[in-house]
Amino acid sequence: MGSAPDREPIDVAIVGGGIGGLALAIGLQQHGHIRVKIYEAASKFSEIGAGVFFGANSIRAMSLIHPSVGEAYAKISTSVGWESKKDTYFDFILAHELHGLPAGTPIISPKLSATERHSTAHRAHFVDELIKLVPRDMAQFGKRLIDISRDETRGKTILRFADSTTAEADAVIGCDGIKSVCREFVLGKDNPLSQPVFTGKHAYRGLIPMDKAIAAIGEEKAQNRYMFIGRGGHVLTFPVANGSVMNVVAFSTTKSGTWDGEWVKRMKREDLAADFEGFGEECQKIFSLMESTDHWGIFDLSPNFPTYQSRDLRLLLLGDSAHACAPHQGAGAGQALEDAHILSHVLGECRSPSDLLAAFTAYETVRMPRAKFVQYHGRRQGELLDLQRPDVGDDLEKLKAVIDVPIREIWNCDLEAELERALVVMKAELQRPVITPLPTASSSVSPMTAV
Repeated sequence: MGSAPDREPIDVAIVGGGIGGLALAIGLQQHGHIRVKIYEAASKFSEIGAGVFFGANSIRAMSLIHPSVGEAYAKISTSVGWESKKDTYFDFILAHELHGLPAGTPIISPKLSATERHSTAHRAHFVDELIKLVPRDMAQFGKRLIDISRDETRGKTILRFADSTTAEADAVIGCDGIKSVCREFVLGKDNPLSQPVFTGKHAYRGLIPMDKAIAAIGEEKAQNRYMFIGRGGHVLTFPVANGSVMNVVAFSTTKSGTWDGEWVKRMKREDLAADFEGFGEECQKIFSLMESTDHWGIFDLSPNFPTYQSRDLRLLLLGDSAHACAPHQGAGAGQALEDAHILSHVLGECRSPSDLLAAFTAYETVRMPRAKFVQYHGRRQGELLDLQRPDVGDDLEKLKAVIDVPIREIWNCDLEAELERALVVMKAELQRPVITPLPTASSSVSPMTAV
């Protein structure tokens, strides 16, 4: 829509062009008075990883950001190969013999309601579709952020990049992922909460052509969503790329409890074999087909963040930069989309840059409790699926009773009600008396002192 006459232009800088950053940029385009620039460290938009799971909440968030986002996802998303499996979350089966039950024994196949259906996609394919919705001149590449400061005399936040260039904006949104530079300016570089935490889990991730997958484990398991549960590890498979490829993620528990070197490495077949020794024949057939596979350390962030914002810098965090979670619920990318839904709308309600802090508070008030829930249960679900959760262990009856409980709360969130709640908070913030500080000289807030 066009710029309303009673609204001043607001310049928003988005640091990072992944799913969250792109979705936010698309949502903000609906508001003619908001001018958006994306600063991406890489030479082009790209996504690491292969298949990505989107729950029902994530798919709803896409269309609430803007209908074009939902339409873009629909072009490249994949459900399951069999119509009879569309209402099945995953088929959970034993990865190896347990309690006298052979590998392959069914454990549970939780059913989905019509509002809980979900689907999957190849990350890069989704990003490619989102890029088409962003004007070319909106993004600048090769912009690795190294410093953020605030010039209060001009009311602008200054970004400095490694290529010696600078940019300025009224607000900066950090969408730069789990290794976020922006987060250090919110919490402080030396604050332990700024640092990602190794979860004790790692994963082998790869793609197998569907014809080879079918030959190895049969049509039913290759073309639908399956999870092989075992002691210390689990293997999940689902179709992507319109069913032409089977995505595989094999999770295992790191014996040392630590992770050395790069977060993403090339797979060593001897490591894969050692991690899944004793897993059944079907899992071994899957592993035999995993070529050029990446080996990932699984990191997350503490849910004990005190804030997602630096009010001094007019800086706010979104997605993994704020609340990276373990991937065992398939909820991480969806949380970035929920963030973009709330933030694009509350920023759109700002009539001038002076309203930004009220929008920041509204976003944080609504998003932080929900993101913390997802973070907490992300780790617990990993323990559960590896038969290591202290209150469940390898008791299959206890496992069946809890395996889909937290995820249903994630799927069934009323996102429109969440936005209404955010708008109420924002309105209340805007009605608070404003104390205007005396003008000061241009100031720089360092990561050591930013709050």
